[in-house]
Amino acid sequence: MANAEKTSSGSDIDEKKRKRKLSNRESARRSRLKKQKMMEDTIHEISTLERRIKEYSERCKVERRRLDSLESENAGLRSEKTWLSSYVRDLENMMATTSLTLTQSGGDEQEANADGDCRRRPWQQYGSDSLQPVASFKT
Repeated sequence: MANAEKTSSGSDIDEKKRKRKLSNRESARRSRLKKQKMMEDTIHEISTLERRIKEYSERCKVERRRLDSLESENAGLRSEKTWLSSYVRDLENMMATTSLTLTQSGGDEQEANADGDCRRRPWQQYGSDSLQPVASFKT
């Protein structure tokens, strides 16, 4: 009878070992599947991030070119502003000088200009009584 108990108990142990091995195999299979899924997800995320980096890099290049263009245009406008400021200052000086000269001579401005006097206002230099548009002020 003791032998029968050992055999019964031995087969119980064998059955437990078999169940445990089966459980371990199933757990290992689930672990491998989980690891494989995580790896696939990571690879997908990497490719998505690389694609986004490429898109942002291209956008950055476009914006850099746009910035360079705007900075160049800004420099041109600043130069034009400086030139125009100087031009206006020169015109104001010419007007002040003409006005002072006319006042000192005691003559009438209309009479002086009608007589062919060279002390005309700058916008009247070319025989026109109206303002002439300036095509470009770039230096």
